[in-house]
Amino acid sequence: MNRQSCAKDKYNFVLYIPEIIHQKFRVTDTGRVILDFKINPAKKLLGRLVNREPAADLELDELSSSVWLNMDGTRSILDIARIQSKKTGDDIDEAARRIVQFMRYIANRGWIKFKLAEARPTSRIALRFRNSG
Repeated sequence: MNRQSCAKDKYNFVLYIPEIIHQKFRVTDTGRVILDFKINPAKKLLGRLVNREPAADLELDELSSSVWLNMDGTRSILDIARIQSKKTGDDIDEAARRIVQFMRYIANRGWIKFKLAEARPTSRIALRFRNSG
């Protein structure tokens, strides 16, 4: 990759690698992900007032659960979109659009963070040059 393409890749969101921050989750028998959250004291108090137990979990749908389970800290959003498009039979662009929308939502909630993919050398010469520097 030359310098110009590296600069372009910096702003290409599908090349980012999502990492899960919210580690309190479980997978059901049907393969759905349930995110568990801590119940704050105010919700506990309100729950007692109305004689109900406050819920503090969120069950993701089938597609979102699949995306969540594919976030392993090494796959980019584009890689996950490829996996999803193969599973669903959708076009890669449609899969990427849905995944980007989901990723932005869960990132804004603070459940994941992103890192840039490292530029990979395209040839052995580039690899030797990179390792000798």
